[in-house]
Amino acid sequence: MWLIYALGGGWGHITRALSLGRIAATQTEVHIITNSPYAKRLGDEGCSVHCIPSDANFATTCLQVLDILLNTDYDCLIVDTFPRGLGGELANILPRLQHIRRIFIHRDINPHYVEAKGLRSFVSKNFDAVIVPGEGELPLSDLRGVQHTAPWLIRNAWELTDKVTIRSRILRVDESVKTILVCAAGKASELPLFGQLALQLHKAFPQCAVRILSADSPVECPQEWVSHHPGIECLAAADVVVGGAGYNTVYECAAVGVPLVTLALPRLYDRQDKRASQGYRVQNIEGAIATVRMLLNQVQPEKNSSMPSYINGSIQAMHYIIGHEQGRVL
Repeated sequence: MWLIYALGGGWGHITRALSLGRIAATQTEVHIITNSPYAKRLGDEGCSVHCIPSDANFATTCLQVLDILLNTDYDCLIVDTFPRGLGGELANILPRLQHIRRIFIHRDINPHYVEAKGLRSFVSKNFDAVIVPGEGELPLSDLRGVQHTAPWLIRNAWELTDKVTIRSRILRVDESVKTILVCAAGKASELPLFGQLALQLHKAFPQCAVRILSADSPVECPQEWVSHHPGIECLAAADVVVGGAGYNTVYECAAVGVPLVTLALPRLYDRQDKRASQGYRVQNIEGAIATVRMLLNQVQPEKNSSMPSYINGSIQAMHYIIGHEQGRVL
């Protein structure tokens, strides 16, 4: 049985965990620990999800994590992004778990955090393997035995619902209308910003359909709100996406071939300013509108109708972890 540690707010950590977990669940039992406020809205994808309340205080969260780690029977622990735990709660427990496989998923994190917490030495001592899920060269990606995969995605290309269906049933948009999708997948406190962005886009492009994809309805434009999982299906049906530069938003748009206008949002550990360069980075709503106008002029209807094709790194990761458990490198 695999246990995936995926603490962190927003959609990112839980979506990445489900991307791997749903693939692995065809081979083994998978449990996921999360404190995302959105976890119960996403579905379990065949995994058992341990939901720690997002409003639980630091001490309570740490105690619940330790209780699960010490009282669950599992063979492999997979830790996403934070090798010491989101609150450092794994630092003392990992040395006691030498009898199980420990895999660290190394997404991009602030190098100052890496240095301050001595993560290079910590990861080397406490993890059997490190996997980089499509992020290229990172602060710890030069450690011995690091494995690189393509980005992890919640759906394989052949699983995506066709664009016409998504546009008509989910986005409520006619096939011939150009569609702008605002992806508000970050912190709940950022929803007003994206709501204002959607409202301004609607005013700037009255001939287009503007929709905002988010867990909760924005006050500014509730009639344009879409709540759908997996979000990658909605991204694939848009002509242009505007959003933050979080892991899932950036790599999902790249996979489905839809241009992304990025606003690099401040994060304590994640470097959105670095990842934002993979899209069309802007500084504010005015810049987003100007860039969307430029991209809409480039939209080719015949290209928009084609289905995407991409490699899903979560499948690569599953095969590597299974091979590692069996004592061989794939």
